[in-house]
Amino acid sequence: MRKIGVTVAAIGLGLGISNAAAAANPPANEGLGEVVVTAQRRSEDIQKVPISIQAFSAKQIQDLGIKSSTDLGQITPNVDIALPAGAGNQPIIAIRGIGLNDYDTNNAGPNGVYVDEVYLSSPASQTFQTFDLERVEVLKGPQGTLYGRNTSGGAINFITAKPTDTFAARLHVEYSSFKSFNVEGAVGGPLAPHLDARIAFVKNNSDGYMHNALTGGRENGTDNGAARLQLQWKPTDRLTLLWNLHGGYVDNRPTEYRHIGDLDPATLGDATPTQCSVSAAYGGQCTDLFGYGTPANFYGGSYNRQQHLKVHSLGSYLRGDYASGPLTLTSITAFEHNDKIHPEDSDASPNQLLEINFGVRANTFSQELRANYKSERLNWVGGLYFLHENLVQNQPIFILLGGDTVFGAPGALDGVAFQAFDVNRQVTNAYAIYSQADYALTDKLKLVAGGRYTRETKSFAYNGTVQFQQGGQGNFGPPTPTANSRQNLSDGAFSWRVGLNYNLTPDVLAYASIATGFKSGDFNGSFLSLAPEEIARQLQPVAPEKVTAYEVGLKGVFLDRRLIVDVAAFYNNYRNLQVFELVPPVLQGGLPVNVLDNAQKAHTEGFDIQLIAKPTTGLTLSAQVGILDTKLDTFLASKSTVQTDYSGNQLPLSPHASAAFIADYKLPLGANAIDLQFSATYKSHQFFDVSNDRYTTQDGYWLENARIAYQLKNDHWEIAGYVRNLSGKQYLLDAFDLTSPFGLIQGIVGTPRTFGVEVNYRY
Repeated sequence: MRKIGVTVAAIGLGLGISNAAAAANPPANEGLGEVVVTAQRRSEDIQKVPISIQAFSAKQIQDLGIKSSTDLGQITPNVDIALPAGAGNQPIIAIRGIGLNDYDTNNAGPNGVYVDEVYLSSPASQTFQTFDLERVEVLKGPQGTLYGRNTSGGAINFITAKPTDTFAARLHVEYSSFKSFNVEGAVGGPLAPHLDARIAFVKNNSDGYMHNALTGGRENGTDNGAARLQLQWKPTDRLTLLWNLHGGYVDNRPTEYRHIGDLDPATLGDATPTQCSVSAAYGGQCTDLFGYGTPANFYGGSYNRQQHLKVHSLGSYLRGDYASGPLTLTSITAFEHNDKIHPEDSDASPNQLLEINFGVRANTFSQELRANYKSERLNWVGGLYFLHENLVQNQPIFILLGGDTVFGAPGALDGVAFQAFDVNRQVTNAYAIYSQADYALTDKLKLVAGGRYTRETKSFAYNGTVQFQQGGQGNFGPPTPTANSRQNLSDGAFSWRVGLNYNLTPDVLAYASIATGFKSGDFNGSFLSLAPEEIARQLQPVAPEKVTAYEVGLKGVFLDRRLIVDVAAFYNNYRNLQVFELVPPVLQGGLPVNVLDNAQKAHTEGFDIQLIAKPTTGLTLSAQVGILDTKLDTFLASKSTVQTDYSGNQLPLSPHASAAFIADYKLPLGANAIDLQFSATYKSHQFFDVSNDRYTTQDGYWLENARIAYQLKNDHWEIAGYVRNLSGKQYLLDAFDLTSPFGLIQGIVGTPRTFGVEVNYRY
């Protein structure tokens, strides 16, 4: 594997994290505790699961400050989670370099996001608040033979705390920089014989860390909340019914971007202004098309839009489990609703250069029926799955509407400035049958085999109109239709998995597997051009994506459970990899357009290295290192008239090296204790698009966090203080090149240094 071996030396920097949950609450005997996960649809020790997996316990989620699904990308090597539209919007999840870098809400990526085994189909619903969780599991590689919805790249499982038959409660209150306030709580226990309940909630408020020079106020704050009610009924020893009702809201100003001007101000009057060099643009020497420059304050700007981002979500599921001897039958019926309006200040400036309203409403119904069988030598899982999603996008875009004011000439942009309205509806029906079994051929050797057949149908209806400015700023001509399209897509595929597991010793597992994955074709839900030639190209659906994934690994527990070592090597071979790209305009003076395309061949390869050590009582050292090499082996952009060749480029959101290190020391003080924790994460240089645009990249960077806690009365009470981003690193989580024709780079900034205190109570 190229470019990889030399980086393996990075593990010398520390000792292991993935099983980091094992270090959260070690038992009294000085060894590392066992971590139980359900990655294979049954409860088992994480060290017995023959895949690369990282698990976070509830305690770790709290200590590491994981507040939403997107926070996992910073602390999980070979996993990157970007927010192309900022907090409160859908994430782009890349696992081992594989993800779909599309900001539209109608295209789910190849990595599944599950809450209590319920798949979240709409990307807009995948940035929910994480609260009252039992654990989080991050699975790397195709998982389709075990999961209802297809997961060709990987899966992230969020498992909530369930009702118990004894009273339980927890409370978390936190205050931090920028007047940020977070309170979470849960209470549960028996309501009646055989009936238990649990209710949990979270509330977040913050003024925000971005300064708006135009209003004098703060931006990138929060005002959101969520709640969850669960009822669990066990009428017999064999039957368990669990009902979950949950909902949440977001009502705050949208995330504001870092504005980076990219045009030479001396050439703004030219027909084609000159683009600045990368160093000049990031050095603050350039402006956008309207002459607005780069703010000196990395966490500041002048933002004119004052509308709020509003998100409402509501969902419910009913799960039934019936156990009869070695066989367990499971049914999960779920419904999810998500409604969002995001008034984006796309130009990140005080002018009306580019503004977009992202609106989406999604309703999803899913039904899964599953059977689990377990005997002395055989473990088998089989299931049926159905999903129906009805998703509507309403995305008006406003271009150059403030031009008359900027140029001081009423009517100067008549016939040029415009507002376009695009509405589309996508209906998806997905069907699947899947099964996987592992059989012990001998006491040490186990054979794993699984298969899956997936069938998906999609219909996509698009309607677009445009109104050009006439009679000066704020006045428009009649609406003109641009496109009215109705299309259907139907895809199906069989995928499979085979593997061998061999126990070198009772505590050392070696494994090897080959798996295939499939992702159905998609439609471009982005803004369409005004040129018929471009519209036809944009509306063409992309072909299905297929992968063959190879993995070998070793998992071992050594030194009387004082040391855990997990190492995995992988190679993923992709055909027709789905990518999102910006292509040049067809017409002179036109706008670049976003298209979905297929890269003919691509691959990713690398290592996941995980270690945990407990050298002395109270001290746990953990580290995880990810080494990754990705390449678009063959990619001629077929949907671009220029036919740009991107072959040889690195995939977006795929740094060659990433790492996470944690040192935790717990010092007993009688019945109380002091807990000291330090963590550091690293990501090397990465690109944000398939063109490997030099203007939208992020150099390698470290982030450090520190936390000190005083635990009272056997961990019932805890008082803690922390600092995150200790060194105050300024970095971008994502960036988008809007140079042509707007003259700016749109950057999503990472959170600055923050200080906070928290109080925790557990019963």
